Amino acid sequence: MTILQRITTEYIESEDRIRLTAITDAEETLILWTTQRLLIRLVAHFLGWLEKEAPEVARSSAIGTGAKSALQGMAQQSAVANLHNQPAVTANSESAALLVKEIDIKMSEETVLLVFKCDDGQKAELSFTIQQLRQWLGMIHQLWRQAEWPVSVWPDWMDDKQQPDSVDADSSVH
Repeated sequence: MTILQRITTEYIESEDRIRLTAITDAEETLILWTTQRLLIRLVAHFLGWLEKEAPEVARSSAIGTGAKSALQGMAQQSAVANLHNQPAVTANSESAALLVKEIDIKMSEETVLLVFKCDDGQKAELSFTIQQLRQWLGMIHQLWRQAEWPVSVWPDWMDDKQQPDSVDADSSVH
């Protein structure tokens, strides 16, 4: 299994897909293509988890829906504000390009582990802290709007008006 150290997430209009360009633990570059169909499932899963189980919400179980949404918005804003720009991961002519067919998710209170299963049987693993997950979701949200895909999967607390304008959609995570 390939371990991914850092990724750059981009919307590629000519493909109408999201491309993850990653540096592996072996210092190689790998390209993972994800479809809208797969991302809808992934985003819905993460947003559902964040709304029910995220530590900042779980500690506040006695509050109402509006307050929970406000808490989510603040947690999202905080994560995005703490995003540090890093150089983008760029592919080269020797970078393998794989289509992601499935994504296995393992979650704990502090980390999220994604296992990308590709069309040729290869697997790539990427881990996030909860803050990094929120940062990545913020990037995906921006790219989603750029792609002009249906936004019904996204909750109000992910609205751009609630996030700082300084987020760069091509920012790397890790």
